This record gives sequence, structure tokens and C-alpha cells, in this order.
Amino acid sequence: MGATSDQVIYTYDVGENLHPDIRSVGLTELSAEDEIAATRRARGDQIRLAFELAKQSLREVNGKPVKLADGSADKAWNSLGARLRNLVLQAFTEIHTPEEGVIDTFRASRKVESR
Repeated sequence: MGATSDQVIYTYDVGENLHPDIRSVGLTELSAEDEIAATRRARGDQIRLAFELAKQSLREVNGKPVKLADGSADKAWNSLGARLRNLVLQAFTEIHTPEEGVIDTFRASRKVESR
């Protein structure tokens, strides 16, 4: 679990109008293990799950690594403020949602067989 040296980091710039101290946030795609860890922390609460998944994806703030294991990701998450947390949720969704053409191709590939 956690960032590895070969993970892709998606970095988003943060304007001064969103946060006085944070200039960037970096997120990564989650592994299956990361998704399960976030789901466990959500304890069945679907709204909390969205936040836990986004927090699990958060890997950098101002170019510095943050990790759940050492508490730095929780500290960073809490310091973001409501508006920036909302944008991180949107960034998480953007990173983890296939483009429309990919979705259409996947759906069109469906085959039905009786076995």
C-alpha cells in the first residue's frame, strides 16, 4: 500500500484564492489494495467512502510526499479546507473515470452467451 517509485502522480495547481499556503496537490491512481483500505476506513458509510478514496489517492502537497502510514496525509487532508477538498474529490473522479469513448467501446463489446 502507498506510493511506489513507479507511480504516476497527477499534479494540480492550487491558486491563492483557494488556499493561502498550498500551491499544488498530487494524486495517483489507486491499487485494489488501496481501494480496500479506504473502504474499510469508511465503515459502510458511502459518503465517507468518497472522501476516504480521495484521501487515499492524495500523495503530495506542495511537492512533498504525504502518507497515511505516518499521519501526514490525514493532516494534509484536514488542512485543505472545504473548497480544496471538493476539488481533490473531483480530481480523484477525473483520474479514475475512463473517457467517454473508452466507456462506449467497453459497453459495445458485450457478448451474451448461454452456457
